[in-house]
Amino acid sequence: MDKQNLFETVITKFGFDAQKAMAIEECAELINALCKEKRGRATDEDVITEIADVQIMCEQLAIIYGKEKVRQERLRKLLRLHERIQSL
Repeated sequence: MDKQNLFETVITKFGFDAQKAMAIEECAELINALCKEKRGRATDEDVITEIADVQIMCEQLAIIYGKEKVRQERLRKLLRLHERIQSL
């Protein structure tokens, strides 16, 4: 399965706005699962499922907003994190 092609097809079929709305929904579901887990009302599997959904949506958002720009920003933030850890 070619993820890039799949995601581009989904974005084309449903549109930017629908996929952005779906990303918001999936992020909210992950937040909810983490909150429930904290209270003992959700399992690791529940959280894992929501993480996977958010990752799928984030990959689609990266296509929408520009994969290379997202990649560069991610690298910048990882470098900043590395520098913070080194200074501890």
